[in-house]
Amino acid sequence: MVTAIIPIMLTVGLGFALECRRPLDVRALASIAIYILLPSLIFSSLLTTELTLEEALPLVAVALLVTATLWVLGALASRARRWPRDDESVFLLTTLFMNAGNMGMPLALYAFGERGLDLAVLWVLVINSLMNTVAVYYASRHRGGRRQAVRTVLGLPTVYAAAAALLMRAAGLGLPEFLLDPLRLLGRATIPVAQLLLGIQLAKARSRVSLHLPGVLLPNAVRLLLAPALAALYVSLLGLGGLSAKIAILMSAMPTAVNILIYATEFGLQPRRVATAVFTSTLASFVTLSVLLAALG
Repeated sequence: MVTAIIPIMLTVGLGFALECRRPLDVRALASIAIYILLPSLIFSSLLTTELTLEEALPLVAVALLVTATLWVLGALASRARRWPRDDESVFLLTTLFMNAGNMGMPLALYAFGERGLDLAVLWVLVINSLMNTVAVYYASRHRGGRRQAVRTVLGLPTVYAAAAALLMRAAGLGLPEFLLDPLRLLGRATIPVAQLLLGIQLAKARSRVSLHLPGVLLPNAVRLLLAPALAALYVSLLGLGGLSAKIAILMSAMPTAVNILIYATEFGLQPRRVATAVFTSTLASFVTLSVLLAALG
């Protein structure tokens, strides 16, 4: 399974090299991924998955518990150290939200196959819902973040795709193959496109990376080491086993989400510091994830 990270490194590297060689306007590709590919993947996966509710709910619970625990610890650390509000926001954003989509889903697929991807999609759905509300709030709370967060989450099709799939499953409805097949193909395209986007975004972020690396050592340690340790703890407490447990721990160990840099840039929240956290945690994760995959067996 350790070799599962090599295809990700290669594809991310291709995106990085392309951006360095030929700077791109990534907005169109990102919009395709956000508004077409990812909703197609979520809809087709939730509609056709063989996962049961008994398998899905503990995984969702671990995602929520890990995020909540990191939030509490981050808030306590902020009060203890008397961080300014902006510093608290940066710390929380760079530790709570992992790159579950660009790295987590491909790695789950390469390491654990289609069933691993189905579980990873559930995790992405939970984290993206939190990211598009809580993250937007913390990035923009000095500019009326609550209203912006609501507008953002209501404008994303992933929520509606998930709701439609779950309602159809509950009603015992399906789609004919001639409609489901193109959705599956579009959904599967999410995997390589997400990796290329990550490489392109990392290349764009490199110019913002600060030399003050000590400022991101603690967030990186929390994101890459403490988060999977918490996931392992909750997996044990909830009695979660098998592939679901491995996916929960693996997804918790992903580096800081690239979308956090987008929010930080848009709302003027120390974008250089956030870029440094995203860039360095992603590079370090190639090592930490390799070790973790070996441990998961």
